[in-house]
Amino acid sequence: MTVTIPAFDYAAMYRQEPTVWRELGLHWHAYSWRGDGRTWADDAQRGSDTADVTPTAVRDWLKRPGRQIRGTFATPEEAAAWVVENWTRARAEALTPVPEWVDEAEQAAAVLYTLRCGNDISRGVWVRGQSMFSFAMVGTSDGCH
Repeated sequence: MTVTIPAFDYAAMYRQEPTVWRELGLHWHAYSWRGDGRTWADDAQRGSDTADVTPTAVRDWLKRPGRQIRGTFATPEEAAAWVVENWTRARAEALTPVPEWVDEAEQAAAVLYTLRCGNDISRGVWVRGQSMFSFAMVGTSDGCH
């Protein structure tokens, strides 16, 4: 038996403008952390609500002290711009080069689409200096402040 998976037009999907974020009353908090691999791999620190290191679960950023918020954004477009800027900066320092087939515009469109759908974004990359750089964009309700 042969299984055939039809082609899917991701570019067309990313051109859609879901409004789930608006229906949920979301805005976004941006977080980032840069540090050594030993700290990043320490599950006790990552599970602590007071540690600076990236938490194990993305939504646990919201439990962290307010000093760890790098920015707040009212629209998915503003939040996506921050994510793309940080991803571009991190990849410029990445230990592994970006594959040629990665389309930057499509990556940016996917980030915006994801946020419009009400989903969080988390990225991490090993960078020069034997460091991990990780960041997240976490949606939260308008009444969180």
